[in-house]
Amino acid sequence: MASSSGMFFESFGRSYHLRVATSADLQHVLDLNDAHWVATGAPVTSINLDPVFLKLIDNDGNGRILCYEIREAITWLLDVLKDNSAIDGAANVLALDSINAEAQDGQRILVAARKILGQLRASDTGKITLDQVRAIKKAAESTPVSEAGVVLPGATDDAELSRFLADIVKTTGGSAHPSNSPGVAEQQLALFIEQARSYLDWCDRGRVATPEDRTDVCPLGANTSTAFLLYKELRQKLDDYFQQCRLVAFDKRSSDCFRLTDAQLTQMDSSSGEAIEEVLKKAPIAVPRSDRVLSFGQQVNIYYNPALEVFREKVAEPALRRPAHILSETEWQEIKDLFAPHEQWLKAKPDSAVEQLGDKMLRTYLDARFEKEVRRLIADSVKTAVVLDNIRLAEKLILYQANIITLVNNFVSFPHLYHPAQRAAFEMGSLVADGRRFNFSTKVDNRAEHSALAKTSNICVLYAEISPGGGLPKYTVAIPVTSGSKGNLCLGKRGVFMDLQGEQSDARIVEIIENPISLTEALLSPFQRLGKMLTGRIEAIASSAEKKFDDAASKVVNQPGALAAPAPSQSKGAMAGGLLMGGGVAIAALGSSLAYITRTLANVSAYKILISVVVAILAVMAPLSLMAISKLRRRDLSSILEGAGWAINARMRLSMQQGMIFTQTPRYPTDAGGIRGNRFVVLLSVAIVSELIYILWRLKL
Repeated sequence: MASSSGMFFESFGRSYHLRVATSADLQHVLDLNDAHWVATGAPVTSINLDPVFLKLIDNDGNGRILCYEIREAITWLLDVLKDNSAIDGAANVLALDSINAEAQDGQRILVAARKILGQLRASDTGKITLDQVRAIKKAAESTPVSEAGVVLPGATDDAELSRFLADIVKTTGGSAHPSNSPGVAEQQLALFIEQARSYLDWCDRGRVATPEDRTDVCPLGANTSTAFLLYKELRQKLDDYFQQCRLVAFDKRSSDCFRLTDAQLTQMDSSSGEAIEEVLKKAPIAVPRSDRVLSFGQQVNIYYNPALEVFREKVAEPALRRPAHILSETEWQEIKDLFAPHEQWLKAKPDSAVEQLGDKMLRTYLDARFEKEVRRLIADSVKTAVVLDNIRLAEKLILYQANIITLVNNFVSFPHLYHPAQRAAFEMGSLVADGRRFNFSTKVDNRAEHSALAKTSNICVLYAEISPGGGLPKYTVAIPVTSGSKGNLCLGKRGVFMDLQGEQSDARIVEIIENPISLTEALLSPFQRLGKMLTGRIEAIASSAEKKFDDAASKVVNQPGALAAPAPSQSKGAMAGGLLMGGGVAIAALGSSLAYITRTLANVSAYKILISVVVAILAVMAPLSLMAISKLRRRDLSSILEGAGWAINARMRLSMQQGMIFTQTPRYPTDAGGIRGNRFVVLLSVAIVSELIYILWRLKL
């Protein structure tokens, strides 16, 4: 019956899937409730479609595609196109007359497409291909001037200007450019100019016109920097000295505190120059005086005497502007006050990388022509960026036109998964191993998380590590085994993996989630488990008996002397006789039972015996069959996809036909010689058919 909404659903895997075959069906996707989508979210890395297309769909860049992003893509596509016929054919060719020029993006795409065709001198100006758009896009992205105001040093033939751009990149880090090389944008240019001016202003405050000129920042003229280093080297020791002098002036007895004690002298290694030097280094710079004066050359610590002489000549005398044989505490404070502005100036030094270029080069770069020319290049690149954005819009439209229905049929619905001649976009390829071909696989990023969900699928799942060539990284795929039996599949088994592009890679099974694969295996699994249990028990008993025998044999062999066997007692003989009599009775009873069974069976016809056996077998196998069929019908592919990061709404039950498609045992060529059939299967089939015919004949059916 026709639907008034126009929607049509198909049943796959006992779930309903919206049929999306034409552009008209895309409108139904917009109207369909999210709860009726097969999937509502998927990682971008698990979908095998054009990576640029997937990046455009994932507009928030979080690595996942969600319902609203597909809706936005469909809405944009239907708005930009006025003729949607090309969507139906998934064409990589865009007809210019199909673009809706009234839409804002449509107008930009139309202008860009015409410019591209003109630049390529195309003979057919009525349509444009994806290859044509990408050729122009690649050329535009590789130019030195492009991408929203980013200029590469190679954008100019002027050597000085090119070096200026390179130094901006060197000192500011630059801005990203499509060529993967850093360039200069407005932000980097402004930052460089600001830092250069700030650094040069700082330098100018620390500069004097002549070596003799004195300023607050340079109190000793051109010698200020050298003098400040000498002053800074001794400042702490001199501060300590005048504090010590204050203490001695307050109480002369305290002078003993600054002398070496007998214990220190005893403990000191007088034969070690390093030890003596360390003691002198920690001692006062001179013997503290109550008059709070330092006399150069008298009672001075020999360790600091050379530095004090240089300090007197290069710092004290130029600062005090007189010969300095002594230094009072007041004069020391004057020297400290004199150097305070210079110290503040040093602390105010701008922290920027432009210093490495030197003030001479920076003054050259502050010439107005450099900034003016770079701003012109940036303005040109902004124009180029606008053109590049339009080119990307044209690429976006062609990609959406070519891929949107494919994406929808691997997200909203999964018809390709259930079609024997098609591949779903989330499939990775086929594994060939153990004489079989496993045709369904999906990529797994976290095997532990995936296996936890895959165990609920009721499907036997292989995890194979794929090692592609060419230095590409290894990856893992999950492969369901859906028909046949486990066979020789085991951990470590190798095979060959063929991806969707036909490339072959080495594959190794690294994990197996075991579940019944087919009805036969499901029926036999209880007996196999029983057999394993019995085998294990028998092996344990045999091992225990063997151990006891070995222990007994060891005792006999290791016995010091052979002892004569004692004569059997009367009681033991009686016991042996009893055992023989009991055994005879048991054998007689068993023989009588067998005779009775034989006489009874002789009076029963063969077909009744056969029917009884069949009924007994069916009584055991029927419930097992029902359980096996029920478990096989519950096999669910959605758990395998959910483990790979998909958000699945519908249950994706595995049908018998689909199971035969996903796991195949290819037949030998029909015209090949030397191939023999399985004679045992043929003979068994003939025997079963013959017996059934005989039973029906005896029952006169």
